[in-house]
Amino acid sequence: MIENNQLIMNKKIVEHRKYCVICGQIAIPIINLPNLPLTDSYAISPVTNPLMGLDQNLLYCESCGHGQLESLIAPNILYGTNYCFRTSDSSTARKGTEFFISVLNEVAPNRNFKCVLDLGCNDLFLLDLLKDRAAHRVGIDPVWTGRENERGDKSIELFGMNFEDVDLSQFPEKPDLIVCRHTLEHIVNPVEVVKSLINIAAKDAIFIFEVPGFDGLIQRYRFDQVFHQHAQYFSLASFLKMLAVAGGRHLLHRYNFHDWGAMAVAFTKGAVDESLGVKHWSIQDIADRYGIFQIQMQTAGKLLKDISNATIYGYGAAQMLPVIGYHMNTDFRELISIIDDDESKDGIGYWNLPVRVISRKKIGSLDKSIVLITAIDNIKPIINKLLVDRPRQILLPLSIF
Repeated sequence: MIENNQLIMNKKIVEHRKYCVICGQIAIPIINLPNLPLTDSYAISPVTNPLMGLDQNLLYCESCGHGQLESLIAPNILYGTNYCFRTSDSSTARKGTEFFISVLNEVAPNRNFKCVLDLGCNDLFLLDLLKDRAAHRVGIDPVWTGRENERGDKSIELFGMNFEDVDLSQFPEKPDLIVCRHTLEHIVNPVEVVKSLINIAAKDAIFIFEVPGFDGLIQRYRFDQVFHQHAQYFSLASFLKMLAVAGGRHLLHRYNFHDWGAMAVAFTKGAVDESLGVKHWSIQDIADRYGIFQIQMQTAGKLLKDISNATIYGYGAAQMLPVIGYHMNTDFRELISIIDDDESKDGIGYWNLPVRVISRKKIGSLDKSIVLITAIDNIKPIINKLLVDRPRQILLPLSIF
């Protein structure tokens, strides 16, 4: 959350990429996103001359099936104080962590570990769940830079820096469990990071990495999940190619379509199984599905603009709302406000949208109002609430969720 103009930067684009980071082949531009807005833009007060958007392209590698962004945005723009996602604050993320633990229990039932390393440990939620399964717990995440002593559990060894800057000799043991949940998609050179982790891990180490699956994104027409913070879009095919390059052996993979179409892959040291048959999407497949997505989003935007003489609310103050508005071709100025069940969001806004948030407790009956669901990943629980509240009409940006 920001309160000033700290997003005004001289150097916004760090690098433009043309080659696949997994296999090195030419990556082809398949989706053009001019002036794509930044997400995670909650603000208490207006921002002077804010950075509203940056041109972006989604690239696709036909050779290994990997998706990646063409333009890498400066980290101080993406992950400054405005980057405020925390696992423990999100019910979806907490349930997603339960899925992650179920994968660990499947691949290593009843096993205890000498040292668990969490790459991208966020607010230490996952490491806390692993307290009884590891003698030592180590977390790495630059969001803790300068704040390492603020952690509540001092038994966790914490490095508030990028993985590349960590002195791996400081670990109390060679890690025999390495976990990485929704972090690898943010990393510029994922193959090198995985290779480094494999090299420093114990001989019998188990790795469990979870990423937003590119296969699931395409299957569910969720192209709103392409945004500046996610530099990488792993299909199962490209993940296995990465393991082949880095020296990993696939054990199993599981999907959680209730949390960003997540794909969890468990692996260990060794050669990847090349006989594992996986799907490669064609460029035409992706283009066709993106076209259907665009039609749905633009139709929802037109419906919103055509409504007159009505009280219209949004429901769900999602961090991704600027991207939803981008694809709907609206900045949501048609809304009275956005309702949210989280009382801590009451009164906040977005520095790149002219709409503010109001607590559900401050709104009376919705029976004469029209409600647009603005948090797509929480449509199901919001629908359940609205079926009780019975607003005049309910608008959905997408028909698949």
